[in-house]
Amino acid sequence: MSIFEPSNNSFRKQNPEEKTILVTRKHRIILFSKMSFLGFCVLLPFIIYSLINSFSWYSSISPVYWFFVSIWFLLLWNLAFYSIMLYFLNIVIVTNQRVIENKQNGFFDYRANEMELSKIQDISIKISGSLATFLDFGDIEIQSAGAKAKFYFDAVPHPEKIREIINEARKNI
Repeated sequence: MSIFEPSNNSFRKQNPEEKTILVTRKHRIILFSKMSFLGFCVLLPFIIYSLINSFSWYSSISPVYWFFVSIWFLLLWNLAFYSIMLYFLNIVIVTNQRVIENKQNGFFDYRANEMELSKIQDISIKISGSLATFLDFGDIEIQSAGAKAKFYFDAVPHPEKIREIINEARKNI
């Protein structure tokens, strides 16, 4: 299957009678905080430059300084790409039959865990801190009767609504 061909499925290995109810990922503030930190790191070489360019020895090390600055920018570019990739590839899918966690831990480490809705015993949420309360994001823990005891999704938006959606899907099995 090519990404350029239309598909009736929302995700890999979706059953034909399975309907996607919800697809979510971590709250946007998580990506924003990482990108803000990287943005600050982009400014560091210029701050250092403004402090050291008036010294007499700067002219002798200027090419070396800018060489290391370019390596620094390359590193930051890679970190930004890596952070964006992890943000967009780590998703939670709720269907009318199961809950699926697609977890990308690195460039070459992908895991997909699933839990049937009928095996869910308990869903608990945790919202910690004023920022999480104000922006409505938190952690969801799903307790199962199966081999994998718990699913844990951290920093998801609207955890109360997600819990309601999963409970409603459980009732409609």
